[in-house]
Amino acid sequence: MDKRKKKKIIGITTVAMGATFVGLTYFAKKQKPDSIFENDPNQKNPLEGKRVIFVEDEKDKENADGIKGHLIEIGDSLYRPSFYEKYIKRGMDVLLSFGGLVVLSPIMGTIALAIKLEDPGPVLFTQKRLGQNKQYFKLHKFRSMKMSTPHDVPTHMLDNPDQYITKVGKFIRAHSLDELPQIWDIFIGNMSVIGPRPGLWNQDLLTAERDKCSANDVKPGLTGWAQINGRDELEIPDKAKLDGEYVKHLGPKMDTKIFLDSLHVFSNDESVVEGGTGEMKKTSVGRHYTDEKSKEDLIGPIGFGQPVEVDTTQHKKILITGKGSYIGETFKEYANHHYPDNFEIDTLDMLDPTWKETDFSNYDVVYHVAGIAHADVGNVSDETKEKYYKVNTDLAIKVCQKAKLEHVKEFIFMSSMIVYGDSAPYGQEKIIDKDTVPNPANFYGDSKLQADVAVRELADDDFKVLVLRPPMIYGKGSKGNYPTLAKLAKKLPIFPDVNNERSILHIDNLCEFLCQIMLIKEQKENAVVLIPQNPEWTKTSEMVKEIGNVTDERVKLLKILNLAVFVGGKVPGKIGELVNKAFGNSCYKQSISHYKGIDYQKVNLKESVMRTEGNKKKKVLFLVNHDVVIYNFRLEIVERLLADGYDVSISSPYGERIDDLKALGCHFYEIDVERHGMNPIHEAKMLQSYRKLLVEVKPDIVLGFTIKPNIYGAMAAAEKNIPFVANITGLGTAVENPGIAQKVSIILYKIAFRKIQRVFFQNTENQQFFIDHNIAIDKQKLIPGSGVNLDRFPVKEYPSDEIIRFAFISRIMKEKGIDQYLEAAKVIKAEYPNTEFHICGFCETEYEGKLNEYNDNGIVIYHGMIRDVSSFLENIHCVIHPTYYPEGLSNVLLEASASGRPIIATDRSGCREVIDDGINGYMIPLKNSQALIKAINKFMKLDNEKRKAMGLAGRVKVEKEFDRQIVVEAYMREIQNKV
Repeated sequence: MDKRKKKKIIGITTVAMGATFVGLTYFAKKQKPDSIFENDPNQKNPLEGKRVIFVEDEKDKENADGIKGHLIEIGDSLYRPSFYEKYIKRGMDVLLSFGGLVVLSPIMGTIALAIKLEDPGPVLFTQKRLGQNKQYFKLHKFRSMKMSTPHDVPTHMLDNPDQYITKVGKFIRAHSLDELPQIWDIFIGNMSVIGPRPGLWNQDLLTAERDKCSANDVKPGLTGWAQINGRDELEIPDKAKLDGEYVKHLGPKMDTKIFLDSLHVFSNDESVVEGGTGEMKKTSVGRHYTDEKSKEDLIGPIGFGQPVEVDTTQHKKILITGKGSYIGETFKEYANHHYPDNFEIDTLDMLDPTWKETDFSNYDVVYHVAGIAHADVGNVSDETKEKYYKVNTDLAIKVCQKAKLEHVKEFIFMSSMIVYGDSAPYGQEKIIDKDTVPNPANFYGDSKLQADVAVRELADDDFKVLVLRPPMIYGKGSKGNYPTLAKLAKKLPIFPDVNNERSILHIDNLCEFLCQIMLIKEQKENAVVLIPQNPEWTKTSEMVKEIGNVTDERVKLLKILNLAVFVGGKVPGKIGELVNKAFGNSCYKQSISHYKGIDYQKVNLKESVMRTEGNKKKKVLFLVNHDVVIYNFRLEIVERLLADGYDVSISSPYGERIDDLKALGCHFYEIDVERHGMNPIHEAKMLQSYRKLLVEVKPDIVLGFTIKPNIYGAMAAAEKNIPFVANITGLGTAVENPGIAQKVSIILYKIAFRKIQRVFFQNTENQQFFIDHNIAIDKQKLIPGSGVNLDRFPVKEYPSDEIIRFAFISRIMKEKGIDQYLEAAKVIKAEYPNTEFHICGFCETEYEGKLNEYNDNGIVIYHGMIRDVSSFLENIHCVIHPTYYPEGLSNVLLEASASGRPIIATDRSGCREVIDDGINGYMIPLKNSQALIKAINKFMKLDNEKRKAMGLAGRVKVEKEFDRQIVVEAYMREIQNKV
């Protein structure tokens, strides 16, 4: 590049940076008053600028320091900032924070986008903290909680708070990325790069202790003197004393020392105790099998030392110690498929203490895979570390000793590349060869190395030990780093084009390697260390692009983003660790992975990604307005889809049945649905929620139920050209009754169903309405409602006639005929004291008072929502459904009939299809209490045998016309024809 072009680029860059700086400065000036509560005086600190002391008082509430008491003013602060603090230090803060905002903007932008995509709402959240001179200010963090989190309840008081943390939130919290927006707090002037960490507004003891040494009079910082001299394990007085030392020696020399020392502390220190002050235990955890070992002992004999021969005529019995592990289960499946005549494989649950009683002598090979991996090693208690050593070290040795004692011929131990330490930072090379000495960087790596060394020492001429130190293992269903990388590839349109090198191992290559080494005819060395890997090293960016190609998510690799990677890798703490983990270098020299006689590298990178990401399960997405809609009435469709290998997702407001559906294997996406009303803002928000959901789930077909999920789900699906199958479960009062609401609904249906694949109707009247209004004419099909599961609703023995029990099972609302039922109950109860009128279902607010009155007077018995309708029907003589609501096809009538119970219902669509008047029940006019009373009187005059016969006639009818399998097959045909 010539000088003129360089000068031009420099000039453009300077102008752009200058304009950005001016713009940010102007914006910061505008935002400053709001950030220190100038616009909300009630939020300001009444003790701002005052000196205080802390007074303990048992009458006060416990503060954030865990002590009961309060602050008392004792005078004004006399602190005056120096020239350095006021001008030079502030200038450096502005320069560094501006640079941080610019350089880290790609990372911050990516996080913001991820937060927005997963849970629409504000990207940032603010927290009130104590600033300079005790001035309250708004400290900024990335939002990690769902928008649906109760705002008036502290996190620790929430019921199961983990349910409110987003997936992105868990990630950014784990890696301290949620703290990045505090760079803005520095730029705006509420914080400094160096200074005491800002206390919570209600950490009264810390505030008082800091006041003793003027530590509250300076701006709080990202890091300080206390942070590099013990961090959170310090007691509050000690921490405040260190903050005071900083204020006393505040100057360029002190700030420079803290800045440089922080880089070291944050990259290596593990002394942070979340929310703690002096709680960290300084105990030593570990094992000592590597103590005083030579370099050669630690490295071990790499490879077999000579060519080996694989004998595929052998038959061996293999015991995998570690039931349910990804590697163990995948190996078993692979070996059974590719080497069916060579292996008989059993697995052993190591969590069950009775494993020690298992007889190992029947096995030729014990393959030990049980272990704990993927540790967050930055902030871990000694108890957790000890758990790693007990599982990764002690258990492995015990299993090996037992195998040797019981004359097993061969023991294979899964060690790891982690024994060689972390990846080299971005830009630095790391190639492990046969002379590289293992040097773990953390307790996880050490727990593996301790076992690695110990089990090799148990080897002898009759007991061969093979230790495997594979790199990252990936494949379909794998855990760890690969799934994270795959998610990025599927969500990010751009990615850094980084030229790093990493060894990795596809699960199929590992399984082939295992099969062959287990069939080696003769192994000379008693103990060997083997290092399988893929045939080529891999670049992170290359893998991301390949994943994108396979999943049709094209990823653009940009070298311009490498600057962000470079800077990110230099950031102290978890940010730097994360960047270097993803883009650093760590590879085995290929020569130490080649063994004469073993041919295992069957799959290259491209093929491995195809095997991992290709042939994905077809995805079916259900859209409903309530969990009961799918669990009670469509569960058989869900179960059939799961059994046939489909990936099933459900979108609904959260309800108690959602956990049952998730337990079956469904994915759940919570979207609130306002079932009543047509507020344009709410409707537009729902449509937008479905649009985002389709982008996230990428379903192959969508199944909609009830009005709003049908309309807005079909609109969103049409935009994405995704097949949509709607089920008209009823028109609803807004559609059935003429008026503005009906006209709007018809227009919405026409728009939504313009590309519909199929519209299922549950009754002919609903279907005729769509025909009359020219909606999806050639896409319609009539099905028998939701059908009824004849196995879940078997015929019940009919109860005796000592007490005659009637039941109303429905949502308690006017249109469902609750008024008619209550009036009839009152009249019949007076005439027939030996009757009971039961009510089950969710009660609308307007009926709570009336229902409680009737319940208290003994006219009815209200049960609320019930989970098991089938069991409830055992003692019921007749089910009454006096609805005039626009039903699709009444499920309660189908379930009652299937159970052998007579029914009384209104003469309207959705009910009349189930009733043969006088045969399996009685049909009555709509909104007619007297007709209902007359029908109940007629039923009361029947003897019990005739009532029973009426119920059995209902069973015969539903068996013939309403078996739910008819509905399931109709759906399966639609899905299979399109997917």
